[in-house]
Amino acid sequence: MIAEGGLVLLAEGGLENLSTRKLADHFGIKSASLYHHFRNKQELLDHVADVMIRPALARPQPGERWEDWLMTLSLNLRRSVLAYPDGALLYAGASPPQENYDERLALLFDPLLDAGLPHAIARRVILSVLRFTIGWTIDEQVAHNRGADRNADTSEADFAFGVQTFILGTESLVEQIRVDG
Repeated sequence: MIAEGGLVLLAEGGLENLSTRKLADHFGIKSASLYHHFRNKQELLDHVADVMIRPALARPQPGERWEDWLMTLSLNLRRSVLAYPDGALLYAGASPPQENYDERLALLFDPLLDAGLPHAIARRVILSVLRFTIGWTIDEQVAHNRGADRNADTSEADFAFGVQTFILGTESLVEQIRVDG
């Protein structure tokens, strides 16, 4: 509930608006009361970021190829963070809350491991695609904040091209590993 309140503040004014004082005011409590739930502000921000991206996280559909799942995950993550001013910056500095950590790792790695990708490759693919997604989205949000007029459809198509490049490179790498045995 508190993290959802943080999303409201983020939506209203970005990270600058997401202070513990404003969040406490939002709930009609004292700032110190927030620290009964969170050890520090970073832990609070981690929870807000986790709630923000939760809609983007989904397991593959039955029979869905890992390549299609990864593209969908990337597009949904981009859309989730773009929905909030500074959403990408918030996510860039966040870690999954400890209570969700194992679930988040399994959700991100299992589809790739189930498809037969070696763990080291799956780890690098997820890290690369997540960092590409967030970096791309930070660029979009900063450009928007500076008044740049970008075509949203073109930007999404360009973004998808980048993710597809990662996917094709991974397919090629995995095939080479299979051939080399």
